[in-house]
Amino acid sequence: MLRDSVTVATSIHASVDVVWRCLTVGRGAWWPEMRFEAVVGSPLVETWVEEGRQASATGSVTRCDEPSLLGFSWTEEGWDHPLDVVIDLVTHGESTSVTLTESGFSRARTPHSLPAEHEEGWRYHLAGLKRASEDQAADVDAQ
Repeated sequence: MLRDSVTVATSIHASVDVVWRCLTVGRGAWWPEMRFEAVVGSPLVETWVEEGRQASATGSVTRCDEPSLLGFSWTEEGWDHPLDVVIDLVTHGESTSVTLTESGFSRARTPHSLPAEHEEGWRYHLAGLKRASEDQAADVDAQ
């Protein structure tokens, strides 16, 4: 049976405002292939090269509650429906807990391997967000 959702979480030693800024306007530093504005309805595009050809996922921002919640839906060629992604940011003292949930794999009729592939991809991207946010927080602290 196909897993319908994946959830990936991390803790980032930076304020929720710094993490939000890195997730939205500072995304080019850690995920330049993903483009969108943090506004509901904004188009969203991610591009990458797969097996020597350019591929893309397209969608739109569905939720934006600065600085705590970002949501979007996106789809690729061959999916029956878009997948939904929700990213929650919660302050925990000096740190921010980030929880990302992507759902809808069953409805989209994606390949059975896709949830595990996306989980690995989200871990990679959240590690990039963590590095960028903690670097920015260190720069602010040094001033």
